[in-house]
Amino acid sequence: MGFEILSKILEKHFGKRGTKIIICLVLMIFGIKSSEIKQRYGVSYNALRRYKAALQAGDIDQLFVNKGYREKSELEQYDAILMEEFDKRPPQTLRDAQERIKSITGLTRSLHRIHVYLQKRGLKAGL
Repeated sequence: MGFEILSKILEKHFGKRGTKIIICLVLMIFGIKSSEIKQRYGVSYNALRRYKAALQAGDIDQLFVNKGYREKSELEQYDAILMEEFDKRPPQTLRDAQERIKSITGLTRSLHRIHVYLQKRGLKAGL
């Protein structure tokens, strides 16, 4: 019960990732085994090793730096083909774009994701 309350408070200031790191660090300081932390919070052993090394070095700030990693969208593989298609005939609606993307790539995406994809490429489509 106590960690759930603490989690809610910390999430407001540090987000979910930061909260998980802080709680893991606290548990490690109190001598809780890595296997228990991994099981309860779903943190990998590699992450726990990084946390432990940062604790020992006295530099936990490095754990909170966002390295900007993000997985590439599967749609990005088809950028050239899709942009060529949309340059020839721009999509009139998001549904039109969604159907054409599915027919070309075989990938199904929500209207929101289609909208974001088109926006990032400077294209507009109505609903």
